[in-house]
Amino acid sequence: MWAGIAIGVGFFLVFGIVPTVANLVISFTNYSGLSGTPTAFTGLSNYTQLFTQQGPGFTASILDTIIFVLGVTVVQNVIGMALAHRLVNDTKTGSALRILVFFPIVLGVTVVGIVWLLLFDPFSSPAASFFGLFGVHPGFFGSNSWAMPLVITVQVWQNLGFTMAVYIGALKTIPASVYEAAMLDGVTPWQRFTRVTWPLMAPAVTVNVLFAVIGSLITYNIIYILTDGEFGTNTLGMLAFNTAFGQTADLGLGAAVTIALFVVAVAVAIPLAALLRSRERRLLA
Repeated sequence: MWAGIAIGVGFFLVFGIVPTVANLVISFTNYSGLSGTPTAFTGLSNYTQLFTQQGPGFTASILDTIIFVLGVTVVQNVIGMALAHRLVNDTKTGSALRILVFFPIVLGVTVVGIVWLLLFDPFSSPAASFFGLFGVHPGFFGSNSWAMPLVITVQVWQNLGFTMAVYIGALKTIPASVYEAAMLDGVTPWQRFTRVTWPLMAPAVTVNVLFAVIGSLITYNIIYILTDGEFGTNTLGMLAFNTAFGQTADLGLGAAVTIALFVVAVAVAIPLAALLRSRERRLLA
């Protein structure tokens, strides 16, 4: 047992703590990652640069992040809840549809990105052909109007299966006798959802909202494939990646962005978790 614990702790230290500390140290330097380039301690200059006109679009990326996180969280949970209600029964059709919804999770991010780029290619895609019937030829992922909604759609599509599965699991834990009592009281289907189902699913809502918020906060890979952070999709995760590994190759400044992203994630996740847990206690009391 102790050997297993020691191995687990060792992996956590090597792949968790050490990289985190190294990233924090690098954020106080001008390290570029290029051989032969001198590295010097720069103090808080990287962090100061983020909040000045010299920064790499940090303030604008916060707005993009807010739009992305809110869009993903709301859409993913609304559609996930609706699908869970429709597919909760273990019929052959329901089981097949659940597999189809869950399938995108097992696909790699690169595969997902390429599929959606092909679907919305502005010249020879099904989407271009459809909109061409109406004389409209939008740029899709190269458009300031279309890029963010499409990136949100792809993020939701890939992770919707998890959200649906959590809600289905929660629905199956609600005793049938509760619904029978509600029917005897003459409640409408909407009242049954708002007064019975919704309160009893509070723990599942907490899980799905937190996963959606935290997951979309740190997302960068799918955005990198679809838009490279351009056209209003430059979230904090994308900004950190491009700053560290883009044309500037400024790992020190990129590390500072990741630290700022970590602070933002903690500042959002902890109060949100406390609020959702308080909501659970209130509804289930």
